[in-house]
Amino acid sequence: MSTRIIWLRNINNSELLNNNTNTTTISDYRYIKLIILLSCQIISILCSLFIFVNIIHQPLKFIKPIGNHFIFVLLITSFIQVTTELSMVESYLRTGIVQPSNNSYCLFFNWYEFSLNGISLFVMFWATIERHILIFTRSIYQIRWKCIVFHYLPLSIATLYTPTFYGYVIFIYNCANTWDYYELLCTSPCFYQNKILGSIDWLINIIIPAFSIVLVNIILIIRVTCRSTSVRITIQRKKKNRKMTVQLLVISSLFLIFWLPIAITGLIQQYFSPTFLIDIQFNIFFYLIYFIQLFLPFVCLISLPELKKVIRVKLHKWRRRNLIIDGASLQMATIG
Repeated sequence: MSTRIIWLRNINNSELLNNNTNTTTISDYRYIKLIILLSCQIISILCSLFIFVNIIHQPLKFIKPIGNHFIFVLLITSFIQVTTELSMVESYLRTGIVQPSNNSYCLFFNWYEFSLNGISLFVMFWATIERHILIFTRSIYQIRWKCIVFHYLPLSIATLYTPTFYGYVIFIYNCANTWDYYELLCTSPCFYQNKILGSIDWLINIIIPAFSIVLVNIILIIRVTCRSTSVRITIQRKKKNRKMTVQLLVISSLFLIFWLPIAITGLIQQYFSPTFLIDIQFNIFFYLIYFIQLFLPFVCLISLPELKKVIRVKLHKWRRRNLIIDGASLQMATIG
């Protein structure tokens, strides 16, 4: 859950919101949210472990394709968030209070939440751009320095940018925090009191990457469709381009489904109506972000062709073993 909307909720007409008798508090649905998140968390962790075990068993097979690198960054980020930060959220949902209730923990909680969500969003943003390179100018990655400049460097920046940015505005920026330990994340950190800094964070770290993912994906679909009509492209290459496009669309769709509601309503709240869907956003849309990390392992599972082959082989062996066991049991029963 992001406190960016808490900031939007407080910067204008807070009296109107406080006087609204129909406002629903988070605590009304705490236990329902806890049960849903905890159930999904267990399944998500098991799926992540299955993927990691197969990657460790055959590392070169999964890691060598350069187009898979962003998926592994997302998987690692997802696993860290689901096993650690989400447990912090569940602790709040269980007790109704952030514990331990102190300044240091609240600072870390906000930084950890914002950083992990930001890493996933910006890595996904870069992946949509890089997919154009992989499909249309892949040869540049055959040159080592270009591979570093156009692949590893942008991926590293996408991974390190948000922890660095929020490390500064949360830990270093000079302002006084006023925490409410009965709100998730202890409410918003004090840098949101600076409306310019808050607007920059909202626009650059949410609005721009979220809507850019949509735009870049649309452009990619158009380019791939147009190129597929070229007689100079082999059928094998067309199939590969289509698979790479579908893989990106499946993963990016997960991000768009859960990020766009917050991005769109937040944009409307900031520039048109500060109370637009504020209760729905505060009680529902905030928590949708966690389902990106919870569902990501399953989406990656069906998006990695190498992993799908491993699953098919294991299923085939399992069915074959069951047939042999059933046959042997039938034979013994006949003899008996």
